[in-house]
Amino acid sequence: PGCTNCYAMKQAHRFSAPGQPYAGLTRLRTKGGPGWTGTAREVPEMLGEPLRWRKPSRVFVNSMSDLFHERLLERSIARVFASMAFAPEIDFLCLTKRADRAESILGTGRFHDQIIDEMNAMRYVSERIAGIRWPLPNVWLGVSCEDQKRADERIPHLLRTPAAVRFL
Repeated sequence: PGCTNCYAMKQAHRFSAPGQPYAGLTRLRTKGGPGWTGTAREVPEMLGEPLRWRKPSRVFVNSMSDLFHERLLERSIARVFASMAFAPEIDFLCLTKRADRAESILGTGRFHDQIIDEMNAMRYVSERIAGIRWPLPNVWLGVSCEDQKRADERIPHLLRTPAAVRFL
């Protein structure tokens, strides 16, 4: 239900023509305007963007999507977390409707190892790898709760998920 009138879906549809950033991600439904196609797309060239910023900032990660979308590979999510680990002066806010998937991924030691592997592959500032703390202190994790039913479903997952800051 939280996706029914989603701002991101409408915004993405405005820029979904061929050659535009959201091409292929939305389509017109027979009723109710645009809808998501279910396609998940990585944009790897954006991973290094925060590393070029010079002053502390706050970033809404995947403001037009969901970092824990079921079609996004766990390794891809680890790449995003590796990028966030390299930019400790930036607060990254990750909001999801998929709190169960966030818990199942972030709650494992395997995921932490994947982040280290991705940090090594990115080769930005290697001395930061040794000092990585988990959960990452600059990553906030939140869940959308569009009604009480979704709050009851998602909040327990959020509370069991390692996060420096949690929000609703």
